[in-house]
Parts: sequence; structure tokens; C-alpha cells
Amino acid sequence: VQGEVLADRPVLLAFGKEELPAEFSPLPDLFDRSQLVHEAELAILLEPTDNTIQAGCLGNLNVRLIFHGVSGHSARPWTAENAIDRALDGLRAYAQIEPRPVEIGGLTFTEVASITQIEGGIASNVIPDRVEANVNFRYAPDRSPSSADAYLRSLLPEGATYEHAGDSPPARVVTDSPLVPRLRAAGDLTLEPKQAWTNVADFTSRGIDAVNFGPGATRYAHRRDEQVEIAA
Repeated sequence: VQGEVLADRPVLLAFGKEELPAEFSPLPDLFDRSQLVHEAELAILLEPTDNTIQAGCLGNLNVRLIFHGVSGHSARPWTAENAIDRALDGLRAYAQIEPRPVEIGGLTFTEVASITQIEGGIASNVIPDRVEANVNFRYAPDRSPSSADAYLRSLLPEGATYEHAGDSPPARVVTDSPLVPRLRAAGDLTLEPKQAWTNVADFTSRGIDAVNFGPGATRYAHRRDEQVEIAA
């Protein structure tokens, strides 16, 4: 949005395939081909933010951890090496990662890691020889993608396999753009950190100031009753 025409000349951009890896996103092609987008003084991503302005965003790193064993009959478990037992031990370090508060631009982001998927087992009477688990790391904007990856790798137990399964780097935290105070004043809005990953990172990584703002309660995100209240 051009600074002096904030009220009467917004430029609207609609795009699909939101929050997918870069190879599926239309945004890189837009940034390569469009000069107008690079002239924007502030991009406002219409994310559900409880009608608050949310600056920045967390990085979103996924890694796949594979635990190996030797299969065998469950009646004679001493002839096998149970990959589930190894996974239970090896995942403990990831499950015990404590939330880490990080203050950037006067806003406090909370870095968290979660085990979001686990798969293993062959049959009810077989000791499994392989277990896979996904760890999702929402890392704070003070980390680089390489340092986030190195941190998760440092927790990998001996004998397990680590596979990088996708990363979306965090956004620059825009709190000093002159248009952010104007947007806040337009609706008496509060300024908060974005406790998630959004496409705002695509804009700030190319030097375009951007924030998240829109109706929709974050407490309903990814729930079966996800909704936007009409009054919002």
C-alpha cells in the first residue's frame, strides 16, 4: 500500500496455494515479474489475528526422525531389536524441549517444538524394525534456518536417521515502518507477535515491510469449528 494513499488506493493481491513450500507458491514468480509489488510501502497479509496487528512470524521446520531395529516374533522378543523402544527413548529429548520466549522489536515470540506424527509397527505379533516420527519446530526469528536445523540435529540419538522435511524461514519483525502506527491508529489496534508461520515472510525476505492483520479468532485455528465471527 502506498503510504500517502493508504486510505484511497490499496492494491489487492489474491493468490492460492497459501503456506505451501516455495516450489508450489505463485509468489516467487510474482516477485520476479512485478515491479509494483516492490514499490509497496506496507503489505498487509489477511491472516486471522483476532483483529490485532501481528508482526513477524515464526520459522516452520519439519524433520523426520527414523529409528531402526531388527524385526522378530513377539513371542521371542530377545531375538529382535524393537524400534519402538528406541523411538521412545530417542524422542524424549525432543518432547522435553521447553518453550523459549524471545523478545524482538518489543514483541515476545515463543519458540516451541512438537512431535506431530509417529508411525511404526508391522503386525500385532511382530517386533517392528522401523519407526518414523515428525518433529515440527516453530523457531523464533532470532534463529537462522541453519541454526534451527543444527539445534534439532544436536539432539539426535546415536543410530537414528535425521531427514530434513521442509523449512519456511521466519519473517523480519516489522514494528518500525511508519505505516504501522497509522494502521494501528485507524482502528485503535494492538500490536502483537505472530505465533505461527505465514506468507508475510515471503514479503519481508525481499525487503518489503509486511504485517498480518484480519478477522478470525486464532483460538479456532485448525479446529473442526474454525470460524470467523460476523461482528469481526
